Amino acid sequence: MNAKLDEVIERAVIANRLDTITKEMGYALERSSRSPIFAEACDFACGICNGDGDLVSQINGIPILAAAGTFSIKEVIRKYSGQVEEGDVFIINDPYQGGNHLPDIGIITPLVVEGEVLFYCVSRAHHGDIGGSVAGSYNAKATEIFQEGLRIPPIKLVSKGQVFNEVMDLIIQNVRNPHMLQNDLWAQIGANKIGVVRLRELLYNYSPTRIKGAVGYLLDHAERLTRQAIKGMPDGDYTGVEWVDDDGFQTNPIKIKVTVKIKGEEMMLDFEGTDPQVKGFVNSALVTSTTAAWIGALWALGPDIPRNSGAFRAIKVLLPEGSLVNPHDPAPVTLSTLTPASEIISAIFQALDSVAGERLPAGFGRYCGPSFYGIDPRNQEFYVGFAFCALGSGGGIAGRDGYPYMAPLSNYGGVRAPNIEANEIQYPHLTLCHEIEIDSAGAGMWRGGPGIRYSIQFNGEPTNIVMFGDGMKVPPFGTASGQAGSLNRVELATLDGEKISLTSKESARLLPKGTVLTVVSSGGGGWGDPWLRAPESVWQDFLNGVISASKAKQDYGVVLFKEGVDWAATAELRSVGYRM
Repeated sequence: MNAKLDEVIERAVIANRLDTITKEMGYALERSSRSPIFAEACDFACGICNGDGDLVSQINGIPILAAAGTFSIKEVIRKYSGQVEEGDVFIINDPYQGGNHLPDIGIITPLVVEGEVLFYCVSRAHHGDIGGSVAGSYNAKATEIFQEGLRIPPIKLVSKGQVFNEVMDLIIQNVRNPHMLQNDLWAQIGANKIGVVRLRELLYNYSPTRIKGAVGYLLDHAERLTRQAIKGMPDGDYTGVEWVDDDGFQTNPIKIKVTVKIKGEEMMLDFEGTDPQVKGFVNSALVTSTTAAWIGALWALGPDIPRNSGAFRAIKVLLPEGSLVNPHDPAPVTLSTLTPASEIISAIFQALDSVAGERLPAGFGRYCGPSFYGIDPRNQEFYVGFAFCALGSGGGIAGRDGYPYMAPLSNYGGVRAPNIEANEIQYPHLTLCHEIEIDSAGAGMWRGGPGIRYSIQFNGEPTNIVMFGDGMKVPPFGTASGQAGSLNRVELATLDGEKISLTSKESARLLPKGTVLTVVSSGGGGWGDPWLRAPESVWQDFLNGVISASKAKQDYGVVLFKEGVDWAATAELRSVGYRM
């Protein structure tokens, strides 16, 4: 083999080895953690950055968390320039200093070789409670970040292998489940340590110079691919608008506007025209907003571009100061990784629909469900849980239907539905229902994924719930003549027969024992004219409980009877183009 071919092979080996290491970090974090949020729902991300803090590799976890790791590392570099040593571990969660929102704690571990930082391993994970005035740290009535939890700037948690116990004590004394949080921090530290060990093993085969050269090439290659994809789009300004239901204080919808400016091989995402920051916790600080913008843009540019900092170089993001997507400190931001991160992505989809429509799905459902907390009567221990079993569904896309249980866009299937039986062991509730909601999917040639109906009965004494989310007023959009998806609904039913409809953002509510919570999550939007959908597919949806016979006729022009499709009646109905 010639030298050039050897170099190509070497780069590929190193690239795949880095990806394998990040996956191993993720497996270790999942299997060593105590929290159901880690071990069951997998609400975390792991990545590897180079010595400059540029993201090189990430697992297919939670997109809004993974790419944000580069911001945290750059904050560590800024603060600790020349003071990073082998055996150090850093911790961070402050949204105004490189974090997403306070519950997402980042752990950063450097690999130092001959006095030079070659890599940083980073894990970022959602913890069940980080303090603040509401358990679970989703405070729907917070008006400043101080009410949302403990702010941790980039600081050393471990120095040269020695744990700063005072720092750990300060953190765990400010949360409601200290033992769980401490164990999960150790799980993150352990996952990073595995990453560092595996990277050091890579040095047995390749010198630091060769590894840095390969990493530099990977970043440059991603940039080239991104610029090529941008160049394949027509020059122009493309505008998209999406709306957040409200901020929990006022009822008016909040606008997110983006103008995607394409010129040659440059793309700029300009959010001028987005509404000003608001009183409630739906503001989104710069890290989360920028990461969401990258997700939306790269989705439109194609799946073959590596998701690393090289790709990000070609995508400029302008976020007006004092706006919803770049608020001033100390605006509250806890909901931001769900809403408005997902709406930022959605606005970009709608802006680029005319030039990348077949690569982009219709609207996704938005998260809307409670956290619940209290004292478990079985062991008298405090618990905090979340309605992860009631996530919404994805929008249809050219060539296939939307997937159920994939929403919101900022997570894109990264959060798993916890095991029902394990959930009932971890929390004092009984699952009554977990099924597809009929007639919730947005109709289309390629329909949206159907929503989920999830009902649980609380047996804690007492149980408190806090509502956080969106999508009760603004449905997932349809594309290319597809129809919108359904709205989220949440309801309580007490033992005495009272039924209470909840709004998407409510402060803590005390529930009597035996109260039943029902969450009906939204179905995704449809893609393409529903009357062009194959009647056989409509029949199959009917058999699977996705659609009723009346909706099949109304939305798709397909007439069904007990044996299947009434082909004659369907042909007649569709021939006149009558929409019921």
